[in-house]
Amino acid sequence: MIGRIVYIIGYFLIFLGVSELVPVLFAYIFDEYELIIPFFISSILTVFIGAGLYYAFKDKQEKPSHHEVILFLGIIWFILPFFAAVPFMTTGVLVNMVDAYFEATSALTTTGSTVFGNLDLLPKTMIFWRAFLQWQGGILVFIIAVSIMPLSQIGAINLFKSALPHGEGDGLNDRIRYAFFPLIKIYLLLTVICFVFLYISGVDLFDALTTSMATLSSGGFMSHTAQEGNNFSLSSQMILIPFMILAATNLTFHWLAFSKGSFKKYSSDIEGKYFIKLGLFAAVVIFFSFYISHQLTGKSIFEAVISSLFISFSSLSTTGYYSAGVGTLPITVIICILGLLFIGGTAGSTSGGFKVFRIKILLRHANKEISRLAYPHSIVPVRWNNLNVTAKAMMQVWSFLFLFLSVYALVSIAYGMFGYDFRASIGLAASNLFSAGGMIQAISSDFIGYHSLSEGAKWFTSFVMIIGRLEIIAFLMFFIPSFWRN
Repeated sequence: MIGRIVYIIGYFLIFLGVSELVPVLFAYIFDEYELIIPFFISSILTVFIGAGLYYAFKDKQEKPSHHEVILFLGIIWFILPFFAAVPFMTTGVLVNMVDAYFEATSALTTTGSTVFGNLDLLPKTMIFWRAFLQWQGGILVFIIAVSIMPLSQIGAINLFKSALPHGEGDGLNDRIRYAFFPLIKIYLLLTVICFVFLYISGVDLFDALTTSMATLSSGGFMSHTAQEGNNFSLSSQMILIPFMILAATNLTFHWLAFSKGSFKKYSSDIEGKYFIKLGLFAAVVIFFSFYISHQLTGKSIFEAVISSLFISFSSLSTTGYYSAGVGTLPITVIICILGLLFIGGTAGSTSGGFKVFRIKILLRHANKEISRLAYPHSIVPVRWNNLNVTAKAMMQVWSFLFLFLSVYALVSIAYGMFGYDFRASIGLAASNLFSAGGMIQAISSDFIGYHSLSEGAKWFTSFVMIIGRLEIIAFLMFFIPSFWRN
């Protein structure tokens, strides 16, 4: 079991090591020649270790066990950031291991938190590496979501509906390849389209590239430091809204639409429709909250509507952007943002959070119980994707909700123990557990920045970002003795 997992980790490390050569081109373009050798060293080290693991072990072509899937998820999320952090240290941009690991973890988990206090002082090659690493993190997220997570059955994730054709191999490596090659094409295509639209709208070529990668990965890394929110123009926000929606919805449906020309899946995508309706409803609440609090001064109605939509879908997709110039947000908007971050995007996407399909199932179960009060002997099934949701699956969703809220509360308390006030604590917990690190400034405007965290708090935050991507239950499995005995 361990051998097969190590084999796949070696496979991922080779991919990561080769990707570390891409910034060399940008170092040459921007005359930052001193960064070329460090990236070469980082690449050689990562590829060497990855190739050693890859050729030392073999993948067995058999269906992985439940324990094997959980163990793989835990190891991959904790190990990869160590190697992704190497370029930050070899280049001398971050000399502290905790800072480098924090930044790499934030990128790979597409959280968007950063220890850099002033991005404008960074070499452009490093700005690109952060964005490119986050873009690769998006690949890792949706590949695991489509090919590996359904095997774990965590929180009834096996109810996830993929549009990819059936018949994939039984081995972990085959399942990853089966999902990677079709989905990387649509992921790359959407990134290029977003880049072109941003560039046409007047965004600088480099900023358009890094922003498009941060948006499609639902990561939200910025290219420049902004004092309040982001520095996106109105036209840029209008362009980014649909791409945040695309990134936060089922990527396999986008693949089917673009590659096969079939848009029928969208009409039957209950989760995607609910995601959009939820985002629009939240945008209306945010708009009227701004209007009542008189924060629309100097803005036209159209600008206020776009800002509201931008905040809503940025939160719901867990991208982490929010509009600049809105000042201190009303408490209603902050509560709305917290709720949206908790819900998150749909299954099979790059977004984080509890996931929309689980919320919809819980609402349908609640409707069933209310109906039974009026008709005690009625039989009201809970259905999802034209299938009856079993009692076991329903229990998995409710258990996941309880654990999700419990971990969120415990993480908030832990930040309080690090010395942060209530607002900062719940903001840090929500933004990092739900993979939207940039939203901390919207929730707690007094928060200075992640660079102000102590070393202990940075390690803890890195840990929080990982367990958010591990769907929490997978992490808790490591503390059950029977898991290791089996």
